[in-house]
Amino acid sequence: MKRYSASLLDPAGTRHVELRVRTKATWGSDASTVTVRSRVRTQAVQTTSVALHLRADAMRSIPSGSVTAQLTPSLHEVTFALAPSGEWSTSIFAVTRSRGDKNVVTHALLAGRAMTSTTVNRKVYVSVSTMVATLLLLIGSFMVSKSSSDRTVFADQISIAPLQSTDSTIAAPATTLPAPTIAPTSKKFSVLPAKSEFPAMEPKTEDELLAGVPNDGKTWIVIPRLHLRMQIVSGISDDRLALGVGWYRRGPKPGTNGNIGLAGHRTTYPAPFFFLDKMRVADSVILIVGNEMHRYLVKANEVGEPYDVVQPNNIGVLAYLGYDSVTLTTCTPIGTTKERLIVHAKLMKRSPFERKN
Repeated sequence: MKRYSASLLDPAGTRHVELRVRTKATWGSDASTVTVRSRVRTQAVQTTSVALHLRADAMRSIPSGSVTAQLTPSLHEVTFALAPSGEWSTSIFAVTRSRGDKNVVTHALLAGRAMTSTTVNRKVYVSVSTMVATLLLLIGSFMVSKSSSDRTVFADQISIAPLQSTDSTIAAPATTLPAPTIAPTSKKFSVLPAKSEFPAMEPKTEDELLAGVPNDGKTWIVIPRLHLRMQIVSGISDDRLALGVGWYRRGPKPGTNGNIGLAGHRTTYPAPFFFLDKMRVADSVILIVGNEMHRYLVKANEVGEPYDVVQPNNIGVLAYLGYDSVTLTTCTPIGTTKERLIVHAKLMKRSPFERKN
């Protein structure tokens, strides 16, 4: 089974999408059934569109309301809508596998971008009765070899049938196969254009975000371009980043001088930096520390771009830049941890801030 997750930011709040995909092959044929369990955790009311890329020669059936498109002779995209109920729902697709390939689903996409995937090891179940029968067979073979004085029973002379699963009593993990690659084709097919649901920034966006900062004494980050308002937590481990934007504890603390390093997930919930590559030069990055507002403006790099892409071991990006700053970091490309996307912003102003909630 594969699990996919991603988050999408919009003015109504973060939409976090989870998929659990299980593929079941029909014995003796090229038919497969793909079962997708899905849910959307959000404060928004609109539906969310998700696309699956399926490696198959043909689509046999799809759920009502779904839309399918053939990208290559053996690759199909199916788009379907998920209601923002927060409850799990189930969709079932039937396909004809491509050349007997059992690995049907290759990608899941949210807003045209790949969702983070993890493979959950399936379990092969062996019944007690089958194990007892196998044990008796082995004991019998041993007794034959023990009592026989004129011949030897070799292991390759004994044929034992594969174990079949009849009840779920003892489980053993199975090997996870690598994801299939898509064979090249000489014929050109048009690929659907990438989708984008990046929210537009309005003049009132910043005021609305700041008005929602709670009077809890905690440190918050507000980025109007990303429609982001989130708590800053200490540490950058996965369990800490699940709570908000993480602060690199070996560097300056938010509210102090120096280069403050902050990290956030790109696709894993709550995915605060999903659209970090949409930042522009001179965009505001605001830290609310106590009853102060620290406003930073995004700086351009040497070629005029608002961000850099570096290797994960490049900790130099967190060094002092010659001025007080904040550095935002996240993984890139989407769905991978190969590189880091870096945004530097320079401190421009500190001013009093009144928390209203």
